[in-house]
Amino acid sequence: MNKMNLTIKLNLIFLVVFLISIKAIAQRDTINTDKLIIVKQYSPTVNDAFKIKQKPSEKDSIKQVRRELSYSFIDVPVASTFTPAKGTASGVRMSPPDKLFENYSRFGVGNFSTILADFYSNFDINRDRNLDIAFNHLSSQGGIDGVVLDDDFSNTNVRLDLTSQDRYFDWNAGFDINRREVNYYGLGSEQVDALTQDQLNAIDSKQTYTKLEAFGGIRFTDLVLKEAELTVYNFTDNFSSSEQVLTIQPVVEIPLRTQKLSIKGDFKFLNGSFEENLIGEESLDYRQFQAEINPFMKFNIQNVNLKLGAKAVYFSDFENSENKVFFYPDIKAEFNLNQESINVFLGANGGLEQNTFENLSQQNPFLSPTQFIRPSNNQYNAYAGFTTKLLENLSLSSQVNYSSTNNFAFFIANPEIDYAIEQSKRGFDYQNSFGVVYNDLKTFGISADLAYQIDSDFNVGFFGKYSDFSTGDEQPAWNLPEIELRAYADFEFTKNWNFSAALFYIGERTDAQGKISINSNSIPISGGQINTTEVDGYLDLNASLEYKINPRLAVFVNGNNLLNKSYNRWQNFEVQGIQVLGGLTYQFNW
Repeated sequence: MNKMNLTIKLNLIFLVVFLISIKAIAQRDTINTDKLIIVKQYSPTVNDAFKIKQKPSEKDSIKQVRRELSYSFIDVPVASTFTPAKGTASGVRMSPPDKLFENYSRFGVGNFSTILADFYSNFDINRDRNLDIAFNHLSSQGGIDGVVLDDDFSNTNVRLDLTSQDRYFDWNAGFDINRREVNYYGLGSEQVDALTQDQLNAIDSKQTYTKLEAFGGIRFTDLVLKEAELTVYNFTDNFSSSEQVLTIQPVVEIPLRTQKLSIKGDFKFLNGSFEENLIGEESLDYRQFQAEINPFMKFNIQNVNLKLGAKAVYFSDFENSENKVFFYPDIKAEFNLNQESINVFLGANGGLEQNTFENLSQQNPFLSPTQFIRPSNNQYNAYAGFTTKLLENLSLSSQVNYSSTNNFAFFIANPEIDYAIEQSKRGFDYQNSFGVVYNDLKTFGISADLAYQIDSDFNVGFFGKYSDFSTGDEQPAWNLPEIELRAYADFEFTKNWNFSAALFYIGERTDAQGKISINSNSIPISGGQINTTEVDGYLDLNASLEYKINPRLAVFVNGNNLLNKSYNRWQNFEVQGIQVLGGLTYQFNW
């Protein structure tokens, strides 16, 4: 009890002391309170502001780098009570796409007793295999004004191709048969005047080319050997000439770290013989082999595409016991400028071109079966050019090139062969056939192609080419034109009507004329001087008009040489006048 009273007394004493201390501190506060009366509100002006007239110097040598701020939006769905009114979408009527057919046939007839027939069909044997069949025929019974020999011709081709798509590779195999008939009808006025009607009737001017070809190929998906093609053909004519060619072309791709090395091969064996000779009775035999290896790599560096490669060719001539090795460049660079609207390219290439009787007769069907066959060495062809869009629908492409070729194959008119025994004269001995001569050739060429597409259904274009030729011994560049011009147009003015036309000009060419006399022992006893002659340039207009009756059936009319010019494609070989051919086209599915 005493202890409790003592505690209460101490607490009272502590409370009295604390109150006395607070009162003493409050008495020592010296801040007086005053009353502030605002007479007028302060309205500052611009003149009251103090303007710094000098840029203050920066003494801080440490500059902080701004940090990039990265941010993104977070889509948060917000509930909405808005309910849009339901509407009906307007329909868009689109024209159905044109139906595609797997089979095609065309037949037409025209003046000069011309017959045209084309047929193509695709048969699906099963899901992985299909067979393509193609047939093409064009013939005319002739009838050119002023021509005294037969001038009919025909060209017939049949092709079968079987293709198969397997799991790890694709392959194809087939054969091709081609038969062409022409006549050596190009007699000059001097030859016609010198021959009687009986002698003209005795001339057999017919020449027939027959080609039997078998081909095949295979393409792998996951092997280093990507593909390989094999072709073999036999080529014959009316004069017991024969030629056989075997070609093998493999392609190998070797993967590297970031690129791949491609290697193309071309192995070709050529064997042939001519029973006839231009002068004499000895046959002309040839056997040649060439092996070409072409390694190259392609690079894509930003807007630049590069191809770096080279070619090595081994050539062997068995008849002449000759072996050679050739090397050629194979480089190309493409630059895409101005957002790919301008494409600039340059490069250089070359190669050994194997001339054959078959491909020479394709270029000039009036070739005599008395040729020396040898390859042409295209040492180099350096070129540069560009393609660009001048306007949205106007494009221009141009190219310049300079090339050098050894043993370039020129076509030149054969001289007239005058035998002592008239019966020995053949159908191509009247200066009405052509031979091949080989000479070195350097060519500088420039070309340009201007195309204008007015809309998706109408486009026109112009092409021009100029070439400057220089031969090794200052001989003319036989039958090569310096100027080539072409204008073309294509107009689909309705869905069912289509019109196309082409106008082209070929400049003057230089050819030869001559005569050689042969005695009864087939020995030349006199040789007239070979004279040069100019073959005039020519202008030709071709056109075609087609009307689609329905998606399957259409009618067409083709017109050739519509200017009715009597020009010579080769010396003394006048072409047919205006030619009109019409017919039907039918597409279908089995």
